[in-house]
Amino acid sequence: MKYIGPFLRLNSLNEDNIEKQMLFFSRESFKHILLHSNCGIRTSVQELKLKKIPNFDINIFKKNSPLLCIYKKANPKLENNSWDEESFKKEVLAGSNAYMNLMLTDCSNYYKNFENIDPNLFALNKLYTKLSIKQLDFFSTNLRSSEGVFVNKKDSSNEVTGELKLEDKNNKFKFSEQALFMAAYFKASLLPDNEYATAYRDFSLDILNMFIDYKDEIYHLSFDELNNLCFAFNIFYQASENEKAKEILLDLFDLLEEKFSSWDDDKINGKLQGTCLLNINLICGYNNLSLLKYKDQANKIYKILNSFYDSDLGIFIKSSEKKSVDFSAEEIVLYTLCQILMTKLSPDYPKKILSEVYKRQLINSGLVLSWPESPSLDSPERYKNFSKKTEDLLDENFFRMPSISTPELNELAPILVKNVSYNKKKDTFEASKNNFYSNKNMPLLYMIQFLLK
Repeated sequence: MKYIGPFLRLNSLNEDNIEKQMLFFSRESFKHILLHSNCGIRTSVQELKLKKIPNFDINIFKKNSPLLCIYKKANPKLENNSWDEESFKKEVLAGSNAYMNLMLTDCSNYYKNFENIDPNLFALNKLYTKLSIKQLDFFSTNLRSSEGVFVNKKDSSNEVTGELKLEDKNNKFKFSEQALFMAAYFKASLLPDNEYATAYRDFSLDILNMFIDYKDEIYHLSFDELNNLCFAFNIFYQASENEKAKEILLDLFDLLEEKFSSWDDDKINGKLQGTCLLNINLICGYNNLSLLKYKDQANKIYKILNSFYDSDLGIFIKSSEKKSVDFSAEEIVLYTLCQILMTKLSPDYPKKILSEVYKRQLINSGLVLSWPESPSLDSPERYKNFSKKTEDLLDENFFRMPSISTPELNELAPILVKNVSYNKKKDTFEASKNNFYSNKNMPLLYMIQFLLK
């Protein structure tokens, strides 16, 4: 059944619409990448050995090849609903795969809501849970160096014999990526019916002990690495409430505050992505630790972020002498998330910046290649509290904007491109090449889900 919508399409976009649209996109984009892209080393639904689910037809998933790990880059042009395998850059980035697994776990918890409501949606809970565990087993065996840390790999598998072979790209590792895996293994240990729960929790705490043992090295990390590490620890602490992790998290905030306090306007202008992530970290820190100083610091940074907004243009814009200004996917998505989170933190803050930036820079700039169709009227996702009651029906603008085409129409996957360029004279945006980068999409899709769920 297809919902046509009202005769007049008035602009009624508000923060609730925007939040729900972003959540819907993050889940549906992730599902497409995970089950249909083939962009990585794959497994089969049969190998996951899903337990029988009442009233569910397993044939729905039989044609899918879920990802065990994801590659670095691909062309997202759709061919028979999958991607061009000749375009795959077969590097396996540790950070992208950690974020993919975290997204699996969080989405699994979302689809748990549909138990006894919708067997097909609930089946995604079972599929994602099993796949999360299988991925983590794959990671611990194949994505670690001889020293045991998670590192980037290159897929050099033999396509003729099918022999799996992953080679080290280099032996360098990032503390922030180890922390993401720490969070991933811990969160997976909380999944119901996980027979490896104790082993995963112990492994996660082993990684935490590494941070305790090498704590002094953290003090010498760059601002960006500290910022990413802080976000990973926010994820871990929210799930574990581990006191030792809390001590490290407090130290990370002190280090970030010290480094950021020395920045001038030019430095902030060149580090907008990092400034947005710091704002997000402080909001998470306030929510996790209930320390008022983090809320105060978040408010100060929020005012700095708002100073980039040009009310005449309806966008935030960085200072530049060039004719055009480049915006990364991270800058646009994180800036939008900052606006949403800060209006939740302080409801009196103006909402105009959020709605304008969302429409102009995230939706209409070409950053998003396509947007999945809204759920049908038969789906409980289409209703408040999944009730399927007529009075609880949600309008299309809770799921998507009509200005972006669906994957079926433009034959492009629902993903974020690398960046967009704003022409100041023409007041127009131009997107970068239609390429998929896992180190762009996986972190951003997860951040949307984690921060807005």
